Amino acid sequence: MTSGTYEPLPTSSTSPTYPPLPGPPYRIRHHKTQITPVLILKYAAGVCGCLVLFHYVLIGAFPNSAYTRYTTSSRNRYGVGSGYDGHTGYASAAASAQDVLDRIDPSAGQPGTYFRDSFPLRTMVAIWELAEKEVKARGLDTCNGQLGRELVDAYHSSQLGYCVPPGDSLTTFVPDPIRNGSHTSHVSAENTAEGKDMGTSIFCSPVHRAEFSKWWPYPAAPCVSKNLRTIPNAQSERTFGAAGCEITEEGIKLNNEMGRERFLGTDTVGVAQENDQCKERIERTLLIIGRQDQWNPFHVAEDLITTLVSVFIAVQTAPALIESRVQLVFVEGFGMDQNHFTPLWDRMGAWAPRRLSLDPWAEGTCLTNAIHSVGAGASLLSAMGVGTSYSCASTITWAAAHYYRHLFGLLPPSLSLPANLLESYHANERPRRPINVLWLSRAKLDDYAQKHNDWSNWRDVRHILNEPELIQKFKSELSDLCRDPTNSADFGQTGCIYEDATEIPENWSFTSPETLRENDPLPIRFMSLDPTVHALENQIHYVGHSTILVSSHGGALGLSLFLPPGDGTLIELQVENVAGNYHFEHMAKECGHNYEVLHINREVDVDQVWASLRKWIGNVAKSG
Repeated sequence: MTSGTYEPLPTSSTSPTYPPLPGPPYRIRHHKTQITPVLILKYAAGVCGCLVLFHYVLIGAFPNSAYTRYTTSSRNRYGVGSGYDGHTGYASAAASAQDVLDRIDPSAGQPGTYFRDSFPLRTMVAIWELAEKEVKARGLDTCNGQLGRELVDAYHSSQLGYCVPPGDSLTTFVPDPIRNGSHTSHVSAENTAEGKDMGTSIFCSPVHRAEFSKWWPYPAAPCVSKNLRTIPNAQSERTFGAAGCEITEEGIKLNNEMGRERFLGTDTVGVAQENDQCKERIERTLLIIGRQDQWNPFHVAEDLITTLVSVFIAVQTAPALIESRVQLVFVEGFGMDQNHFTPLWDRMGAWAPRRLSLDPWAEGTCLTNAIHSVGAGASLLSAMGVGTSYSCASTITWAAAHYYRHLFGLLPPSLSLPANLLESYHANERPRRPINVLWLSRAKLDDYAQKHNDWSNWRDVRHILNEPELIQKFKSELSDLCRDPTNSADFGQTGCIYEDATEIPENWSFTSPETLRENDPLPIRFMSLDPTVHALENQIHYVGHSTILVSSHGGALGLSLFLPPGDGTLIELQVENVAGNYHFEHMAKECGHNYEVLHINREVDVDQVWASLRKWIGNVAKSG
């Protein structure tokens, strides 16, 4: 056998023959009796037989011995011997397990909870409809739907066939049926007799073609495709191949309109006829995510909301995709090593997301159906300009908050409240519930940056010099608030009770209205949270159960996406250098929250901030 070649293994049904082992032959010394496995088994069986016989002789000769008592009691203890009932044993074990569950602190949550949304498109659409009803019930201003369904309709009204097989319709996208719903399927000539079945189709929806959405600041064109070929080992992980389709005249115009913005058109190349066969098909709907931020919560919130926009446009183009199982695909080096938000994305789709930087496409892989999310420089949170203040509610951002909260078990009140409280909720009356005040801190992040040569002027101008004093002010004033009987105007005759959730964090999640009896004092809790030292699940847990969120301007305020939509209050502290930046006001108004901005110095006026917090606590208490 020459170097670089190999001999095929035998294929006959007879036993294969193997070449001799490498190395010199071994010499075996012959004795009168050769030790073999059979001989060893014979001796072992004889020894065991003797031990069993000796066991029974010992029990018969000494019936009252300690050995006999131990042997018989062990058999009974482990259910062996006369009178053993397997069902009784299982029932006893189940009763013991229930006893353990009964003694577990309810604040620990439901043991063994695991969640993954296998059909995220269906869930997103259903939650969007709920969001629209909630926004309408509250009478909120949607600015004529500029950030809602009307925007999606405008996108969709401009749908065009970007690349279609010759003779196909330019207006109707028909997704490929999922043949078997499995991970992948290998393709052969027999099951693709119609060559047309394997042709690529790409439909895109540009934002600037409709009069309603011409105001959008950047060109954008989310796309839906079927039978895309992957191009492995290319310079860009997001390059795809189109086989058997031609770019249309409208597609050529769209390419020019998009300019330097990346979308599926600029990432698609033709596939030569000799390479247009699929060796393997991924039998599921793929949601391909382009730009991703891995650590800044605000930019992550933008990505999460943009993903919903792309999905809503895609399911208008191809409604059949709603009932398909989905997998996310990340491009542009989106890995796991330094990504703080992996636990969130991993809950979307029937399979764990595919990260092309770690698990690239194989040659000849075809994507049955794919949705191509676009992050083209602007999101719903910044589309109207970060320097422009507005108060438009967005049913899409509202739905995004509901959807991503539900991935962590935080259901909308309309789905989780008991019937007796749901009636008042639908009547737009907020049920009485505890008030949780959460301070998002930058202290540990700033300290780390200073010690690891990561300090910058932008960090420096936002660094609060007296944060410990501010936190202590919150604690002392909240404690005094509930001891003062003159506050009955806000809290009623029951008054309030202060709880430091920094010391008793498990109380934080007790925010459900049904946990409060009519004569119970209203709990007011305070918690200081530094996202730098908490896992994402903890961050979402605390923000998701907050009533009032307070923090200085910074990326961590992007976590306000997880406040309960239409039922939260955001107080943002801004130093002079960031005045006029409306990122977080946009997020708050789009989700229907109360919002106030306080202009501060780096040496914070703690009385000023407390006065604002006290006002909002009173407002929330009265509204409940």
